[in-house]
Amino acid sequence: MKKNNPWRIIVGLSVVASISSALFKSNRNAGKNLSTSFTPYIGTWKNDAQSLKVEITDNLEILLNNKKLKATLEEAKPNELVFRDHFGYYLILKKDTSPTLTIYDEAEEKEFFFKRESDQ
Repeated sequence: MKKNNPWRIIVGLSVVASISSALFKSNRNAGKNLSTSFTPYIGTWKNDAQSLKVEITDNLEILLNNKKLKATLEEAKPNELVFRDHFGYYLILKKDTSPTLTIYDEAEEKEFFFKRESDQ
């Protein structure tokens, strides 16, 4: 039976520690960057033409007329969030510099425009 070289064990543990440290650090930084990029979306939005109210929470939950939608975030871009609902359809939220939020609903093949509800 061969004896294990203690240097191999030390080098192996060092590599594992470096990799795990890098993974934890990148995950921690990614979470910070994502949360700040969602800030323009968070809040309550109204579409008076269709009597719709959309609320986007800090946890990125979407409420439509006070009812929580079962949707998960699929993709986040600087000016776009892509959610997939429990039926497999996409909801694409677009936010530019204007005070409006555009939501494309793939299930209905329609685009809806919302204005931020003013604080009361």
